[in-house]
Amino acid sequence: MGDREERRFAEVPRDSVRLMAESAGVELSDDIAALLAEDVCYRLREATQSSSQFMRHAKRRKLTVEDFNRALRWSNVEAVCGHGAPDALPFRPIKEGELYFVEDREINLVELALATNIPKGCAETMVRVQVSYLDGKGNLEPQGTVPSAVQTLSDDLHKYYQQVTRAILGDDQHLMKVALLDLQSNSKIAALLPYFVYVISGVKSVSHDLEQLNRLLHMVKSLVQNRFLYLGSYVRSLVSSVMYCILEPLAASINPLNDHWTLRDYAALLLSHIFWTHGDLVSGLYHQILLSLQKVLSDPVRPLCSHYGAVVGLHALGWKAVERVLYPHLPAYWSNLQAVLDDYSVSNAQVKADGHKVYGAILVRLQRDYFKNFL
Repeated sequence: MGDREERRFAEVPRDSVRLMAESAGVELSDDIAALLAEDVCYRLREATQSSSQFMRHAKRRKLTVEDFNRALRWSNVEAVCGHGAPDALPFRPIKEGELYFVEDREINLVELALATNIPKGCAETMVRVQVSYLDGKGNLEPQGTVPSAVQTLSDDLHKYYQQVTRAILGDDQHLMKVALLDLQSNSKIAALLPYFVYVISGVKSVSHDLEQLNRLLHMVKSLVQNRFLYLGSYVRSLVSSVMYCILEPLAASINPLNDHWTLRDYAALLLSHIFWTHGDLVSGLYHQILLSLQKVLSDPVRPLCSHYGAVVGLHALGWKAVERVLYPHLPAYWSNLQAVLDDYSVSNAQVKADGHKVYGAILVRLQRDYFKNFL
């Protein structure tokens, strides 16, 4: 080990971070600058390591800009624009100090303009929306850039969207019911469908609030039952939000007093309703959902509330889903569940209570199948 060369990493000094902050009009203390510099170094090493993996998978020994951009996209970071080049960029040092620069080369613009190898765009075209009222009080919470599509909406539609969203996610129960009924029957809101779907996709941001989750699920039901709306590809996003409420542990489930079980039951029934009424749109999702439910049920690390969601989800999809996923896995799962139920220690009290919920859900499914076959 002593003969091995010490591994060294590039480091960004705190002075550089402070200089960048000052150029943006922000003053940083030494401690904050040091913490930011350490985080920047870590992110750079992470991106470099990921880009090296892309290079090796491509069976190359030369790291390209596209490798680095792929690493950034993998980490959910915007790609670097304007730095792609087929040839390596030579760096030249300055003798007076430790400074390197890229040597400028003369480029024939005519040849470049007439070249056939037109550079590709660095990212796909996309639209981002800022239309969310997920603070629980109906107040606007900005979540990104407002697209041009918002300005193309008529004033009446824009006002309708604001009032309905505020009513559904607000504190007035009567207004919520009126808004949901109108959302279920209004024939002139097709242009607002993407915006309502975007709001519903914010279930992850309110996983601590069962009331908000329940209202978002009711919004899904209203959109699904509106016979004037064609959900099209948006049905996938709606199903994804419903599946989140069924399978995820949810921050609200940490408190045993929160009845997240009823929320999972309702989400499972809603999933069944979507498949029943929009089978032509979700038929391609059936096997994918079955795999998701099977994966959760066979994972002993997942909490029992997620296992409960998997059971009621299979129940909602029908007896064929239960026979295909639950029955083959039941012998092994039943023994593990029984071990939880037989543990009478005080520390296992809450886990045991959750186990009884799963136990009851499985028995309900078995009893219904038994009486169906018996009759």
